[in-house]
Amino acid sequence: MITGASSGIGEALARELVAEGYRVALLARRLEQIADLADELGNAALAIRTDVTDRESIVAAAARVQHELGGADVLVNNAGVMLTAPFGSEKRSEHRQMVETNLLGAMTVTEVFLDQLRAKNGDLVNISSVAGRVAPAGFAAYSATSGGSTAGRRRFASSSSPTSA
Repeated sequence: MITGASSGIGEALARELVAEGYRVALLARRLEQIADLADELGNAALAIRTDVTDRESIVAAAARVQHELGGADVLVNNAGVMLTAPFGSEKRSEHRQMVETNLLGAMTVTEVFLDQLRAKNGDLVNISSVAGRVAPAGFAAYSATSGGSTAGRRRFASSSSPTSA
């Protein structure tokens, strides 16, 4: 199961996994792109329009993954946005969008799919940026979301969860 599968790392990962014989659920807001990708990848791919900032959308995706694929055994939290602007600028809505997508989105997707991962002793993969450790000018909010994602993954991995991160 890959969030943010419509382009970039998510799309490339989906292609690689299918080439290695895996079935993948492609989750993204842009249904046309993931539907085209799923058509190209064939029966090994399932396109599900999902917005990681909308819990109901994630719950519906989890139900489809359970029904059509028998559940998720790997979750790749890859969905993210990078909008650069000086902190304190008039870009507050863009900063909020990054937090809701990059950090809270990954947390919500993980929470919703956690039972499926536990049932299969599954794995959790969070994709984040080196910007979580180094914050170039104009990247304060983006860096905060990357750092938060990395810290959350570390805590999750060290908790009593039966999944690995």
